[in-house]
Amino acid sequence: MGSRVLTTEQLEEYSELTFLTKHEIHYIFKRFMKLGLSQIEQDFHFRFNSFYIMEEFPQLKFNPLRREIFKVFSSQQDGHFSFEDFLDLCSVMSENCPLKVKSAWAFKILDFNGDGVISQEDIHVLLDRLTGSDTLLKADKDHIADVLLQEMDLQHTGSMSQLEFLHAMSKMSSEFANAFSFRP
Repeated sequence: MGSRVLTTEQLEEYSELTFLTKHEIHYIFKRFMKLGLSQIEQDFHFRFNSFYIMEEFPQLKFNPLRREIFKVFSSQQDGHFSFEDFLDLCSVMSENCPLKVKSAWAFKILDFNGDGVISQEDIHVLLDRLTGSDTLLKADKDHIADVLLQEMDLQHTGSMSQLEFLHAMSKMSSEFANAFSFRP
């Protein structure tokens, strides 16, 4: 690339492909460049380890779901991010991202075991991440998971599909959208 700024064409393309404004994209790029200007200038698609990204973007460093966020948004699912990977994450976490898109990504993050559904096991992992491991008794986690699945598992399969998750998130759209957002 050899340049310290995005080209007009790149800004235009990224603004068309994301839910971000050109100003937001430019700001994100300037912050991302702090990770390693020389690496980005040599290879625009250089992929940084999540450790470096967390140092520059503390909203990820302190997120209890950061490991899954890095895995899901990493184009190679290895926790390393290129600028475009990070831009995808920022786009989904933006206020302008539609609920359906946010919900689809949130579902991938919350499906901890990757089996395509959110099960009682996934809810247990979520509770451990939110409260700190071993804070809740297994019986308490079972009860919370049962209550959630009773409300959200419309097909009574014992787990929640992506469509059921979207349905539940649409019922609490403003709360979900606020919780699944951040400013870079």
